Amino acid sequence: MRESGSEARSGAVRVRALPGESAVTRVAFAVPGATGAVSRNRARRRLRAAIAPILVEHPGFDVVVSLPGRATEMPFLTLRSALSTTLAAVARTSSQGART
Repeated sequence: MRESGSEARSGAVRVRALPGESAVTRVAFAVPGATGAVSRNRARRRLRAAIAPILVEHPGFDVVVSLPGRATEMPFLTLRSALSTTLAAVARTSSQGART
């Protein structure tokens, strides 16, 4: 993923993606620096809820979403907006890379 994937950032959110082998988008979440399992799991639940409606627009990718522990309390609408921006950017970059 690091060598061949596309990366985009919006605020504290970082998304890396590459075209997947199926039409279903797979997502993994990383929350580095979270203080304990409770805050890490809460952040992952919030990320899942925020990204679910956005994934419909971007099928067929393998995605890693990273949210630093210090940003786990960002407002939900800000989180959703950042995810939408970064996913659109990596999808655009990946589709341009596929054409060349």
